[in-house]
Amino acid sequence: MAAIIDYASLSSEIGAHMKRTYTSGDTDGFIGLAEGEFRLYFGPNYAKEASTTLTFTSGSAALPSGFIRCVAMTHPTYGTLSETSIGKVRDRRLYTSGIPARFAITGSTVELDITGSDTATMDYEGTLTGLSGSNTTNWLLLAAPQTYLKMCLSYANARLKAFDQAQVLRDAALQDLLDLGFQSQVAQLSRSAVRLHGATP
Repeated sequence: MAAIIDYASLSSEIGAHMKRTYTSGDTDGFIGLAEGEFRLYFGPNYAKEASTTLTFTSGSAALPSGFIRCVAMTHPTYGTLSETSIGKVRDRRLYTSGIPARFAITGSTVELDITGSDTATMDYEGTLTGLSGSNTTNWLLLAAPQTYLKMCLSYANARLKAFDQAQVLRDAALQDLLDLGFQSQVAQLSRSAVRLHGATP
């Protein structure tokens, strides 16, 4: 069994587990149905914090897939960049070069206050972006590839009318999501401080 790290390896493993050869349309269908199930589970207002490295050309970079809101932008050399309006970014480009200090989000791009080529790390909140040939991975596939595989196999079994097996796999995938949620809660609690109300001795 190969490691599941992206869209291609997931598609391949679906066929390997089912001992069948599927077209890309078939595997895309299983993946799309699995992602529909995930989105129902997460609910309409779900957002996940993620991180990505943006590559800027002429001071501009495309926003990541599924982007909702920027949490922070960090330059590898100059540290945290400040978010500002696109007008201020364009004004600053007129008289500065070399060292970025600010960025702005406009449309589907991020603009730096310099016009050169550079990189920066963006921490952002995003939705679960579907897998495809052009979007080969997402946070859920990286965090829990077995969850993706189980849900895809559930729909593959349902196509063969093996409904009992499909239900077992679906339940297992949803349990994985529940476990993943508990891990997130534990991680958040481990970073929090406990405060007890009462008199200070």
